[in-house]
Amino acid sequence: MQACIDYIKFNHEAEGFEFSEEEEQAIRGVLEGDANADELIQAYIDSHSLSTEYVPPQDELSFYPHTSSLVNYFSIKERAKLRRVEAYMANIRTAEMLTETVQNTYDFDYLKSIHERMFGDVYPSAGMSRTTVAAKRTVFCSPEYIDSAAEDIFTRLRKDRYLVGLDRETFINDLAFYMGEVEALHPFRDGNGRAARLFFYQLTMNAGYDIDWSLVDADRLLEADISAIDGDYQLLIDVLEEVVI
Repeated sequence: MQACIDYIKFNHEAEGFEFSEEEEQAIRGVLEGDANADELIQAYIDSHSLSTEYVPPQDELSFYPHTSSLVNYFSIKERAKLRRVEAYMANIRTAEMLTETVQNTYDFDYLKSIHERMFGDVYPSAGMSRTTVAAKRTVFCSPEYIDSAAEDIFTRLRKDRYLVGLDRETFINDLAFYMGEVEALHPFRDGNGRAARLFFYQLTMNAGYDIDWSLVDADRLLEADISAIDGDYQLLIDVLEEVVI
């Protein structure tokens, strides 16, 4: 229970938000089975008077004109407000997913399903591969190559038996490699880090290990991810060495 809360708290604080007691209680309720994710999200929509009169634009993968806000079901154009709504709903759905059993399908479709579940209450584009160039301190995979690159990555991961049965050193080295590959793939318009982290957190537990997220430094992990994109995995290996149990 606490490990799941620590994981969600890490993601929340990595997005720049403070993890409130009220949010922790809501997440704990979902994890314990005492609260329903759909009801919590609907209550949030009602209490924050969010508009649900969504009119689909021509391109649901786009930003609203003259804003940095992705098209969303609540027609929110203020980026700060949108990020806060997104963070709460993503946390609730993450807690919901952490209560479920994964059927050992750690492939691209599963990564897309995580993204769709995590952000589908907010964005019509959730789970869809991006169609535009993306860059953030480095240039990610070109959109026309996302599907073929993903096929290569996840085929290799399947052949590596999803990293099951490896000793700790080999597991950490291989995990760093695949985390770097998916970071470079960057298949979605937004929310890539959170979707990939849940994917690899679940894969880690399936392989017989765990991650102590209370020990992870978000800034250090970000720098390690960027280095891994460029093919230097040592920083990421160093981070994982300290937190993989």
